Amino acid sequence: MTSETPLLDQVIHTYDQDRFPFVRRVRDMFGDADLARIDESCAVHPKPGTTDQATEAHARFYAEFDSIRGLYHDFLRTHVLPLFTGDVCVQAVPTFRVCPPGGVAVSTFHRDADFHHQPGTVNFWLPLTRAFGTNSIWIESAPGRADYQPVELVPGEVLQFDAINLRHGNLANDTGACRVSFDFRVIPLDRFQDTGLSTVTSATPMRIGAYYMVMENPPER
Repeated sequence: MTSETPLLDQVIHTYDQDRFPFVRRVRDMFGDADLARIDESCAVHPKPGTTDQATEAHARFYAEFDSIRGLYHDFLRTHVLPLFTGDVCVQAVPTFRVCPPGGVAVSTFHRDADFHHQPGTVNFWLPLTRAFGTNSIWIESAPGRADYQPVELVPGEVLQFDAINLRHGNLANDTGACRVSFDFRVIPLDRFQDTGLSTVTSATPMRIGAYYMVMENPPER
């Protein structure tokens, strides 16, 4: 994975889609649907009173995640672990996101620190469709600036950013195209603390063996 376009607390990496065909494999979960038009074949808008994760599309992704689990682990070993020194705690199942036309993925602009995530966490955001304009994630350039701008990425790119301290969120999608993505969190093992807390949306305990798994970095030679 190569690194390009360094921003303040943000880096865009690229990876080989032939080796890591996330788009094709996720399309297979949805009957080879065009992910940018996934709303035409699958319910992607959450029902009132539920979270953004409570849709038919999300349920299908998580139910079929085992079909790409090995690919995900290979991607982590190949591209993410080398960015860290020592062993790391990695989100065991990445978070699936859909930002449909006329809707939002996560509307509240927030810092992950406000949602039980601990210091030292690094976020990786991987789009499965073109991410642009109001279908993308909007992030401030530095803590407290509130100068939100969209991140423009295409499949084959992944954003590494400081979601703990940078406020981020989504606007109402007026692009006419769905944005589909997944994201995951990584913490160096020597910084990880078992806080006893759980995720806000799914109430998953944020401990090793539940929300997180440990991946070993090869020893330096």
